[in-house]
Amino acid sequence: MDTTSDAQTVAQPNWWSSALLPHRLLHKFLDQLDAGRRPYLKVNSKSVPELYDFLAREQDYLWALLQELDNKYHIVSIQRAKTNPYDQPYEGAKIYFMADQEPLVRRWLNRPAQTPYALIWAQELARLQHQFDDAGAALEHRHLQVKGMSAAQVVKAFASIPEQLQQPITLRALSARCFSGDSKFLDPHEQLIRELFPSLAGNLRARPVMLTVHLARSPKQLLFVENQDTFLTLAKADLATVTLVYSAGFRGSAPRVREPGQVEFAYLNAGRNTEYFTQAWFNRDTDTLPAYFWGDLDYAGMSILKALRQSFTGLTAWQPGYAPLLERLNKGLSHHQDSGVKNNQSVPELTGCHYTDTVLLPAIKQAQSFVDQEAVLITELTIEPKL
Repeated sequence: MDTTSDAQTVAQPNWWSSALLPHRLLHKFLDQLDAGRRPYLKVNSKSVPELYDFLAREQDYLWALLQELDNKYHIVSIQRAKTNPYDQPYEGAKIYFMADQEPLVRRWLNRPAQTPYALIWAQELARLQHQFDDAGAALEHRHLQVKGMSAAQVVKAFASIPEQLQQPITLRALSARCFSGDSKFLDPHEQLIRELFPSLAGNLRARPVMLTVHLARSPKQLLFVENQDTFLTLAKADLATVTLVYSAGFRGSAPRVREPGQVEFAYLNAGRNTEYFTQAWFNRDTDTLPAYFWGDLDYAGMSILKALRQSFTGLTAWQPGYAPLLERLNKGLSHHQDSGVKNNQSVPELTGCHYTDTVLLPAIKQAQSFVDQEAVLITELTIEPKL
């Protein structure tokens, strides 16, 4: 079939010059093709916001235009999702671009074809394969993209890594030096770096976990605090027997957190006995300080507690902090678990802490609500009797 010839004979729809939505979506599909990806999108308020602008009242018209691209011109294929009677007909629909119509769409959009991303990637990788220990095999089918960089530039960035790995360097620093100053690009690709450069991987220096600590005068307990405001409030109160560690979410639960050289402590009151604290911290055989965790009364907080127990096996929920949170939950002074940024929290399995598994988690599940740690004032805490 001569698609180029067909592209010359099919005229644009009569609405073509005035309808912006089809233009935008078709450009998006061509962008995906040029990047070596399958051209496709799922209809939602983010991908096609025009269909959700109910003040404009053009949803039916715009949806009809997209259906015409399917039914009349066969440029796209629309697969509708199963919806309830109250959903819009396009809710969750999947729109696939028909690859054989690419010449026609490029003519309509006045957008000539470009060399596909994957082809340029392969060409550049072949040219620079001598830079990699594995001749670039680990990159052959991984067409990674960096915003603002071409395929050739990304491959060159990977090829420049050996020069930086001649001396110890963290993954963040390596990423920033090789990938246009982006220190986080390589975060999910450490194993890839080790596959590409096994002879130099020993110079990848683990990024130490940074923890903030407030030392007790007479330490008898170690308390991990999830949130900064609460940690600083407790530190200011200077609890006599409770050494505080600001865990900053999941930071304190890193598996290597009790390995010497893998963690750095920033002390709010370094004049106290830091040596006793570090000895207790790194001595995993005999935990001299009972460990506790206090954070938000939500699934994420319970997950942090569970993760911390991998390094501090006897760690449990801090009841003086959770008791007032539980009281607020039972009084309805809570927010629904689907509100705000918390609607994606996964429910943890049993944590191994008896109080958490038999009291806190069941209460959260029953109420389907959460309470954040900051809701509790320090005057509501009953530190004694001793836990």
